[in-house]
Amino acid sequence: MTPDSVFDLTGRRALVTGASRGLGAVIARTLAGHGAHVFVNYLRREADAQDTVRAIIEAGGTASLAPANLARPDEVRAMFAGPLKEGLDILVHNAAIGSFKPAHQVRANQWDLSMQVNARALLLCVQEALPRLAERQGRVIAVSSLGGGRVMPDYGAIGVSKAALEALTRYLGVELAGRGVRVNGVAGGLLDLPSVRQHPSFDDIVPDTIRRTPAGRLGSADDIARVVLFLCTPLSDWIVGQTIVADGGMSLTL
Repeated sequence: MTPDSVFDLTGRRALVTGASRGLGAVIARTLAGHGAHVFVNYLRREADAQDTVRAIIEAGGTASLAPANLARPDEVRAMFAGPLKEGLDILVHNAAIGSFKPAHQVRANQWDLSMQVNARALLLCVQEALPRLAERQGRVIAVSSLGGGRVMPDYGAIGVSKAALEALTRYLGVELAGRGVRVNGVAGGLLDLPSVRQHPSFDDIVPDTIRRTPAGRLGSADDIARVVLFLCTPLSDWIVGQTIVADGGMSLTL
C-alpha cells in the first residue's frame, strides 16, 4: 500500500453518532475528506447537522442525515432499516450526554440517560450493524475520555458511562475479531470544545491542564479525529479491543 491509498476510504460508508457539531462533526468531516460517505446522526440539532452535511459536500465529499434518538432502541432499529440499510463499513460512536456534577448528586434519570446514550447505544448500534460490518470487515470506534479511567471533578455519571463504554469496547473487540470486525476506542484529554466549556470549572481547569500536559496545550477535535481515521485503516489491523489515549501525555504525569 502507498501512503495515500492506506488512508483512502473511497467507497466506504461511515456512521458517526452525535455528529451535528463539535467533535462528532469534525470526525465526520475528516472521514468524508478521505473518501467515505458519512451518515451524520443527530437528535435535536437538525440545522447543525445540515451544516455538517453541507460543509462535507462543499469540500467535495458526500454525506447524508441519519436522525435517531439513540436512547430509544426502536429509533436505532429504524435508522439502520432506513438510511443505513444498504450497508455500513465504519461505526463511530461519539454521541454523549450527561450533567456536570459529582456522582453522589446525580439523579436516577440523569444516570439512566447517560448510560443509555453513552454506552448502551454502542451495543444497540453494533447489534443492528453487525451483519453489514462482518460482510465488509468493518470498523467500530468508541469515543471515550480520560474520565472513563480516572476520577474527574463534576464528571459523575459521564465518567462512569465512559468506563462502561471502554469495557464494552474490550468485550466487543474480542468477540468480533474472529468475524473480521475491529472494535477499538480513543480517549481524549481535555478538549477545547463548546460542550466541554460548559463544565462549571472549565476556566480553572484549563491552566492546570496545560501546565501538566507535556505537549503544552489543550487537545483539539482534530487530534482525536486523526486517531479515529487511523483506526479505520489497515494500519490498525493488529489492534483489538483497545482504547488509545490521546491526551498530549497528560495522564502520564498524574
